Amino acid sequence: MSRYHYNRDVTAVLAASDAWRDECLLEDGSVFSNQALWTPANLAELNRAFIQNALEGGASYFDKLKQQLVSASPPATQLMAELHWVLLLFPHNINPATKRTQVMDLWALSGETLTADHPMLSDEVLAGTAHAGTAYNTHRWREMAFLIQIAEAFKVESLERRSELLSEPWVFSKWLASVPRDGFRQFRHIIRWMLFPDTFERICTSIDKRAIVEHYDRLSRPQSGRLSDLEMDQRLLAIRKRLEEEHGDNIDLYDSPWIDQWKPSHRTWLIAWNPKNWEWENFQNDRLRVANGESVTLRWSSASAQLNEGDTFYLVRLGQEPRGLIARGNIASETYEDAHYDPDRAARGDKTRFVDVTLTDLRDPTVDPFIGMADLQSETTDNQRWSPQSSGIEVKPRSAKLVGTLWSQLPPVKINPGKTTTSREEAIQIKRPVNQIFYGPPGTGKTYHLRTHLMPRYESEARRAPTGEWLEAQLAETSWWEAVALALADLGGEATVNDLLIHPYFRAKARVQGRPNSPNLRATCWSSLQIHTVIESETVKYAPDKRQPPLIFDKKAGGLWTFAGDWEEAGEALREQLARLKQGPASADAKIKRHLTVTFHQSYSYEDFIEGIRPQASENGQISYEVRDGLFKSFCKRARQDPRQRYALFIDEINRGNIARIFGELITLIEVDKRAWWDEDGQLVDGIELTLPYSGDRFGVPKNLDIYATMNTADRSIALMDAALRRRFHFHELMPEPKRVPGSRGDGVISDGEGGLLDLRSLLESINQRLRYLLHRDQTFGHAYFIEVKDLDALRQVMVYDIIPMLAEYFYDDWSQIRRVLSDDGATPDHQLITVTKLDPAHLFPDGDPNLPDKIDYRVRPPEEITADALRKIYEQPET
Repeated sequence: MSRYHYNRDVTAVLAASDAWRDECLLEDGSVFSNQALWTPANLAELNRAFIQNALEGGASYFDKLKQQLVSASPPATQLMAELHWVLLLFPHNINPATKRTQVMDLWALSGETLTADHPMLSDEVLAGTAHAGTAYNTHRWREMAFLIQIAEAFKVESLERRSELLSEPWVFSKWLASVPRDGFRQFRHIIRWMLFPDTFERICTSIDKRAIVEHYDRLSRPQSGRLSDLEMDQRLLAIRKRLEEEHGDNIDLYDSPWIDQWKPSHRTWLIAWNPKNWEWENFQNDRLRVANGESVTLRWSSASAQLNEGDTFYLVRLGQEPRGLIARGNIASETYEDAHYDPDRAARGDKTRFVDVTLTDLRDPTVDPFIGMADLQSETTDNQRWSPQSSGIEVKPRSAKLVGTLWSQLPPVKINPGKTTTSREEAIQIKRPVNQIFYGPPGTGKTYHLRTHLMPRYESEARRAPTGEWLEAQLAETSWWEAVALALADLGGEATVNDLLIHPYFRAKARVQGRPNSPNLRATCWSSLQIHTVIESETVKYAPDKRQPPLIFDKKAGGLWTFAGDWEEAGEALREQLARLKQGPASADAKIKRHLTVTFHQSYSYEDFIEGIRPQASENGQISYEVRDGLFKSFCKRARQDPRQRYALFIDEINRGNIARIFGELITLIEVDKRAWWDEDGQLVDGIELTLPYSGDRFGVPKNLDIYATMNTADRSIALMDAALRRRFHFHELMPEPKRVPGSRGDGVISDGEGGLLDLRSLLESINQRLRYLLHRDQTFGHAYFIEVKDLDALRQVMVYDIIPMLAEYFYDDWSQIRRVLSDDGATPDHQLITVTKLDPAHLFPDGDPNLPDKIDYRVRPPEEITADALRKIYEQPET
């Protein structure tokens, strides 16, 4: 049975686990008291305080936890102490005294004392059963969030269903798999063993479970990787029974000789970074966080699937000097497949292998001591390769030992704690903004380039982003009073200002405004409440003439704010938003998008883009006028409020708009060296601002906003662009590339349906060469028109419905020129795409003017009538 331990008595641990199961999971009781602590209400309160209120920064886990619990009720605080007790039961790499102190300190936050002599805090109970690894401790906040979600989901079930789940191990395992979790949480393995030690193994990582199954069931890594937790555990139980039958007694898979058979030895890996290929934008911030003792975990590509959680890695900087080892850390996950890091390949559905790595030391080779390439090549003697073509290369044992010695001799990274970076210095350090226009003929992939190469840079996967970041994205365009109302609604419609100030929604709004530590947040909260308080309130003395609709708040005696007045009607949209916030990201593919796309056209105006006056009808039918922000102004506000992230504006067809009319006086503000930055109090510290004519607001374009645009040169040449705009943008030309047309076989050809071939690349090249001669290089066709052509029917459709109409526009309906481009002149009638008929006025108008001239009529041949030879003759020279 798996409750057997080869060198440790786990009887007390399992007895404590049984008591927790019966008193706290099946019932709503407590581990340390006679109170009802494990209730849905207390768990929901902790969800708000802990999961939805993620804190960033360099503070320790427990310092952050104390901040999160500052307004929690005593029962919820005591429940948090018991949740930690549950998490700490399993690991034996944390000593009992440390566990006991942590649990007692958390309990004390409730205002009550938990004594050290409590039976559930004895050394025997807290001795632990296995080494949980460093990741279990460094990711404790994720494990805690998962435990809270397990408990919440479990309490939703009926008492009868809970009893069934706690008595049927495989039913429970299947149910547990339905609980959402963030990444590869170890507690999913631990809780199975704690509740069913006769069925599940005392193993807390998928890596060890997989290694055992691969060894004893002779499975390959891909085969084991396809097993669910349930299937893996069922195989492990069968392996145990088989081994115990062979051995004739209980076994422990962590004991010799079994562990020697399946346990891979500790290994060291080399992962690579080439600054020429990938700009590590957060490098200095990550370096600072690591130097301050904070855990930094990143996703890295890996050519190998052999990396195991807990292995050591070194990061080698390649491509440009200084080169060498600049970081060390631990592998933090199993390897996994995800969308390829190259946007083009990801768009085609390609995947690649990744692994999560946790940095324990990160060095800037321009200022910090590091291990240079020359030292590596001179000191190592086992032909170790230090300049790999890909990441995930194993470091040979002798080199690993030597590098470990060299690294231990490096002095620590020095961060001067006495130096405080000023707002001005922070503004200077922000990456230089981008102003870039992609121009070229139609079909050259301008919009595709924006969509596949650039937009993903300004997106984050909602499921991988911290909860706080996702909340910030949702609340970015929410006003302060709306954020306060959302927080109040989430708190049940009754709360103090202190409650609102620490609520995750209010804190997220403060972060997105760039004011997380502003001393004025309390005043902001009070102002939002008072300005929108009902006129008839007897407790709020704010001047009635200064209040603004909607009037939805009121205050009770004792400082409790509630909803009143227009809340039922005015709050409908906010209640819907609250439901979405509680639900979280809508799907696994949900993105946090920090980009905006607009399309310019001839009627697009300053009022649409910056700000303008709009009529507003009142309830009594009177018309008033108000100033409303345009798309660009609103988006600039959002970027300004989120200084840690970069934002992007994408302008499609920029040359179709009247640039002077759309940008107005703000054309100067988009210049790279005029970009603005502000401190937490909103004071300008860099760049320039101008006063807007309608609102009178001071406005600047933030430094963390990049601007990209596309321009179709068939509509307007770059030479005719507004000179003011040309000076402020870099221009990148995208021209037709026939070699990118794949055809049906990858070489640009398709079948003609008669055993022959049609060369799409030659077809495109011939048309464009004639257009360059007859018109201009800007009036050609891009490769995108033919990218999806895989057969003759598709080519016919493209020619008739895309190419010929554009030719008619290029030549202003001069069909003789179009026929020349398509080589119809001199071709037999059945090989012509544009056919010619003479219109004889004598037949058309028998009694008309006899001097009327003949006229030529042109007809575009329908797709189904176009032959392969009619298309082939466009690029093939006729035989002479």
